[in-house]
Amino acid sequence: LPLPTLPYEYAALEPHIDEATMRVHHLSHHQTYTDKLNKALSALRADPEQKHLAKMGIDTLLQHLPEVSDASIRKAVQNAGGGYVNHAFFFASMSPDGGGALEGEGLAAELDKAFGSFTRFKQSFTLASLELFGSGWVWLVYERRSEAPLHITSTPNQDTPAMTPGVVPLLGIDLWEHAYYLKHQSRRKDYVEAFWEVIDWLEVARRFEAA
Repeated sequence: LPLPTLPYEYAALEPHIDEATMRVHHLSHHQTYTDKLNKALSALRADPEQKHLAKMGIDTLLQHLPEVSDASIRKAVQNAGGGYVNHAFFFASMSPDGGGALEGEGLAAELDKAFGSFTRFKQSFTLASLELFGSGWVWLVYERRSEAPLHITSTPNQDTPAMTPGVVPLLGIDLWEHAYYLKHQSRRKDYVEAFWEVIDWLEVARRFEAA
């Protein structure tokens, strides 16, 4: 699998997300996850009884992790595969033209129903991001069979909610320190506030409509 290209230049999200962070995040961290995933997929292809798993596509494979018999390969697929898809999703969630509040019908109306208002959703998502312990992600997801289809959840490390069939991530924020440490050091709050200024709500709404 190739390293997914960014949909904008490395400096395009300035001053909110700095160019230096974007370069390290994409060219180092995302590349590393890509390389480790490809190594794990090669190992699967080399096993006659497991090679069919490598043909699933990474999104489907992450939902079939228990079928990977070798524990070390399974862990590599979980960590590197999750990192691969999470970062592609995260980078595509931002835009130089992003930010602002989501309004209108569709997702905006559903957020109002689920959280009371867009402002309350933003407050809840921010609080979850600040309270997440250690490294991981906070997500807005759509879960078809849930009593509350739109809700906020978190995952540790590089796990993704999409590992669970029927759960569709709509928005996710990377809360590993590599996502913000060059600019904000340990000030996660400043990073979360900056993230709100670059969210591509058109993309998030498109994901909701597709779900």
